[in-house]
Amino acid sequence: MPTPTTSTVHPAQRQRDTSNDLLVLHLRISERQGAVAELTMSVPAPHLDAIGWQLAHLAAYVGHLHSSDQDPTGEGAYAFLCARTPWSWYPWQPLHDSRVTCQLDVLLGPLDETGWPAESLVVLESEDGKWGFSRKRLRPGAAAAVGIALEEIEGAHSNLCSRAARDGEAGTTQRRDEADALLAEVRTVHGQLKGRTNSEGARKARAALHVPPSHEPGTSRFEQLDPVPERLETFTGRIAQIDSRTNADTGETVVLFTVEHGQGRTGTGGIELPLLLRCTVRGAGSAAAEDLSVGRRVVVAGRLEMQIYRSKEHPVPRSLVTFDVRAVGLDLAA
Repeated sequence: MPTPTTSTVHPAQRQRDTSNDLLVLHLRISERQGAVAELTMSVPAPHLDAIGWQLAHLAAYVGHLHSSDQDPTGEGAYAFLCARTPWSWYPWQPLHDSRVTCQLDVLLGPLDETGWPAESLVVLESEDGKWGFSRKRLRPGAAAAVGIALEEIEGAHSNLCSRAARDGEAGTTQRRDEADALLAEVRTVHGQLKGRTNSEGARKARAALHVPPSHEPGTSRFEQLDPVPERLETFTGRIAQIDSRTNADTGETVVLFTVEHGQGRTGTGGIELPLLLRCTVRGAGSAAAEDLSVGRRVVVAGRLEMQIYRSKEHPVPRSLVTFDVRAVGLDLAA
């Protein structure tokens, strides 16, 4: 009986040819002046751990922005990344390119009050063939994006250490040393972000100590929804209702009106907004606001608040998102 010549290895376990694989980076940067820069570049990805390398370089760029106190720019990102990896411009649609096995879709914005850039990361991985696969990972925020970079480069480093000890090849040893340097760099950035997260959590915990756990029935209180006191939010829309009230004790006039805005159902920090936003104008601005009428389109700037009310009849507290107006004017572009 002739000896079988076919391999006994299952096709799904055979080593796939990765010599033509590409990793594509789509980087979109929103600059503080309002301009948007877009970079779409590719790099050969013959190694299965290529994603860990490029995520580590992106994490290093985020750490560089924080340490240098600089907003991200298209020119700066291109110069930083190309100094580490030989990127090439990629003018095609990666979803229809069989060579592309990984896509990194990154959004970067200006530094926030903590000194870190706004960031959102989407990682798309796929392989064609009968035993192919696809995976999508979304990481909003700089801390989450650096976290996945640390996870990937740690796995690549561990694998290379095992291969270098087993095979002793010069190329594997050199790549292990490169991964070691990248891992140390990403760990530093991750530690800085973790310290920021811990500090922010401690600040919220201290603030919570000064908030009364409950309030008397028949009263209401207001809670600021945005933790940054200097930041204002802006809404435009048509006035649906308007009313004014005068405090009998202080004589202060308060103008109340609702704005039918078109900014969607989510505000700063993911706060769910009502379609009719209840606005309150106090102080000197209330006199000018009394001249507004139903149907006028206005622009209002202020801060979102959560009004929590507990009636005497019902012990369950109720809440309403309101808008404390700091400035109001007519929408002349409407």
